[in-house]
Amino acid sequence: MNGGQAARIDSMTTDAPNTTNKSEKIRGFREGSQKIELLRAKWPKAFPAKSHEVRPLTNEAQQAIIEEFGWSRDYARAVLAVWKLRPAYCKAILFYPTRINLDGSQSSEPVDDRARATATDCLAQSAASRAKKLAKAEYEKRRTAAWESEKARALETAPAAIPAAQPEAAAPPEPVQPRKLLVAGTAAMEAALKRRLAGGAMTTEVVKTVASATQDRRREQRAR
Repeated sequence: MNGGQAARIDSMTTDAPNTTNKSEKIRGFREGSQKIELLRAKWPKAFPAKSHEVRPLTNEAQQAIIEEFGWSRDYARAVLAVWKLRPAYCKAILFYPTRINLDGSQSSEPVDDRARATATDCLAQSAASRAKKLAKAEYEKRRTAAWESEKARALETAPAAIPAAQPEAAAPPEPVQPRKLLVAGTAAMEAALKRRLAGGAMTTEVVKTVASATQDRRREQRAR
């Protein structure tokens, strides 16, 4: 609430003294909603919870509040401004011709045209603020819907995902080829080695046995 708005709200009473302490005024606006609950507990008919029971307050209400709670004039004025800003109070200003006391009794103090003009202005500003908020909410709603629609279309037109390439199967290991070996020995030895190879006792293939040097000399001696 700015200073100009607060001044207009103060015009809804018959007396509107100048505010001299800005810090007290700001504190009153900030704590107004909480303090209204305190006022309601003390004067339930002057600060009713039901909107249709709200009535315009007499100017003496501010001084009575100051004396009761020890508030500064600026603080009490700001708290009352928070109450008077409510649409229910503005409508009461426009509907009822006279004001009430804090105890709920009827006073002889009338509601003047200045107060009615201020109430009309406050209601118009409240309506404009609500319309602005609704328009913003509607805009956000439409923007979100458009974004969701665009997202859905993008998903529908997106190309199918390319399956990941499967790794090629590894070639089976080649069987171990038996080594081929020439062994020095007799034919009998060659036959014995081949039998062992066939039986699985050996993995080295015997191609051929050759005579040893000792055998060759023996044969030479026998030939002499």
